[in-house]
Amino acid sequence: VLPQAQQLPLRLWEHEPEKLVHWPYGTSLKTLHVDGEPRPAVTRLRRTAGHRVTVTDANGDVRTYRAAVFTAQSWMLLSKIACDDALFPIDHWTAIERTHYMESSKLFVPVDRPFWLDKDEDTGRDVMSMTLTDRMTRGTYLLDDGPDRPAVICLSYTWCDDSLKWLPLSPNERMEVMLKSLGEIYPKVDVRKHIIGNPVTVSWENEPYFMGAFKANLPGHYRYQRRLFTHFMQDRLPEDKRGVFLAGDDISWTAGWAEGAVQTALNAVWGVMHHFGGGTDASNPGPGDVYDEIAPVELSDD
Repeated sequence: VLPQAQQLPLRLWEHEPEKLVHWPYGTSLKTLHVDGEPRPAVTRLRRTAGHRVTVTDANGDVRTYRAAVFTAQSWMLLSKIACDDALFPIDHWTAIERTHYMESSKLFVPVDRPFWLDKDEDTGRDVMSMTLTDRMTRGTYLLDDGPDRPAVICLSYTWCDDSLKWLPLSPNERMEVMLKSLGEIYPKVDVRKHIIGNPVTVSWENEPYFMGAFKANLPGHYRYQRRLFTHFMQDRLPEDKRGVFLAGDDISWTAGWAEGAVQTALNAVWGVMHHFGGGTDASNPGPGDVYDEIAPVELSDD
């Protein structure tokens, strides 16, 4: 069974739109790719003659396009991908560099059944429930697929400094600390006896293609956020800085949510269409067509 969060990208990948103009009926993103597989990671982006964008991937393949949409975490442009400075104006590079990402850690452990639904003899309530605490675990979440079926506990879900406390510990070391904390909250519940497998953990700040769970603006970051969000309006950029479009939840105002990623993707698609000289139907204007009416407020630099 695939994680629910994975359903959205998979369905977008396999979706066959009913109304197609350029491609034949039955075309999906998957069928547009060789062997139905996505290309490997991008390792280099650079400007080439004619305001083209040249992409090198992890296989060493080099391809050149009139436009490109970048959807990965924006810090990738500073570290994992070799980029020309000419890709963006300097103020947009500043906005990328000053983007703030939150640390976050989770640890899951499989259990034999949803034992937390057992009733406490004294209170008549469930012996355990979703738990928010000021102890090390911070947030504990209980996930089940019905009685007497294997279940999962997210023993701990933490953020920022709380996440950094877990970073040096192995999955088993983390689990031991978490079980101790939960044992002090639920002294009559023996979580350990229900565990049926090894713990699985992730610290997003330690993941090379994430380096943080998601963006979280700091005070004073509004101008940087606006700069990245409105980057798809490229008529206002020098001609040699056009053709690369940013999208993703960290470009949006709602980091960590698919809605923000989709919104910025639609903005980027409109930007590419406009870049190629296309336009929308007058009865269905795109974000750039009504930009002056709905654009985020621009603050002065004073």
